Amino acid sequence: MRTTVFLFCFFICLASCKEQTEIAKTEKEPLIMVEQSEMALLMNEMFAFNESIKQQIKEGKLHNVYPEHFNKIHTAVLTDPTDRNAAFKKDAQHFLDAQKSLFEVTSTEELKTYYNNAVNACISCHEVTCVGPIPRIKKLFIK
Repeated sequence: MRTTVFLFCFFICLASCKEQTEIAKTEKEPLIMVEQSEMALLMNEMFAFNESIKQQIKEGKLHNVYPEHFNKIHTAVLTDPTDRNAAFKKDAQHFLDAQKSLFEVTSTEELKTYYNNAVNACISCHEVTCVGPIPRIKKLFIK
């Protein structure tokens, strides 16, 4: 009888230890937030700016002016510095030219076309490097 009681207590202790181990394993470690690069911050700002332009064009008038600090696209620190190559430089300039051209047109229909050209310039660069944002960028199109 003593042996049975001892074995019963022993197995209960083992079972309770096992449960505590499982609980400890399921606790999540805190997430480590990675700081965004200068380029990622600039691109997020460009996205927000173009969202506001999209709304203005839909309303029939463009109120903004070209933000000169977008020219930092040529100097901002990239997440992966090796991505700054000849193709990136060409695509970046193409985007800036397309973005600037928005502020030179007057007709609403031309604004829509030039705006969508600027969005296409974003996508063409991201198809080569950093494809992740493409679905988000596509939401900028004016249909």
